[in-house]
Amino acid sequence: MLVLTRKKAEEIRIGENITIKVIRCGKGTVKIGIDAPDHVRVLRAELCLDPAEAEARLAEDLDEESDQQAAGATESDRLPEVDAGDLAQFAALIYPQAV
Repeated sequence: MLVLTRKKAEEIRIGENITIKVIRCGKGTVKIGIDAPDHVRVLRAELCLDPAEAEARLAEDLDEESDQQAAGATESDRLPEVDAGDLAQFAALIYPQAV
């Protein structure tokens, strides 16, 4: 598993022509920018899920965030980690020819 820590304005490269840049971090969210060729389709993962699964994931995320807030977690504790599996799935979605 690959776990990456990135700060604001730092980047992740996928292949030769895809760059993911951290734009902003805060309050349980990370805003990223994705620079990819026009022929590469970029979608949020929840758009690829069936509605019931998407709703279940959202409920789990909200429960986890609520638990962390109750436990006094700091903002950096609430930022999600990215593992190699997530990056591989992300790369397959946005650059299917490489997989």
